[in-house]
Amino acid sequence: MHIKQLESVFKLESKERYGYLIRKVADFEQIFLIADKKGNYVTCGTDDEIIIPIWPELEFAQELIKTEWKNCVVKIVELKEFLKWMDKLEPENYLVGGFPNQKLNSIVVKPIEIKNHLIFECQQYE
Repeated sequence: MHIKQLESVFKLESKERYGYLIRKVADFEQIFLIADKKGNYVTCGTDDEIIIPIWPELEFAQELIKTEWKNCVVKIVELKEFLKWMDKLEPENYLVGGFPNQKLNSIVVKPIEIKNHLIFECQQYE
């Protein structure tokens, strides 16, 4: 991806980036997360609100490991696996940060919400 495209998408408002995330994930059926050296996915938020950030494309997540999470790696998760995982996260009160930018601004949703958004979007492709 060209750096100018990367920058222009990162500059979108959180709601627009979330829409971009849903469309891209439905299209390519994969999601990108950041994990530490032990394989644990990074989180942000507070003790009361644990947010797991996700990205629609490799290059966006790679930008965050240059600054925010330097000793981490980007992990690819297939959509089917991600949807199953959302069922497990829902009762544990985790939240999902849909496509944070470099300032970690994003739309924050419950796991069941993003699951439903992704399923709906995937149905549009059938």
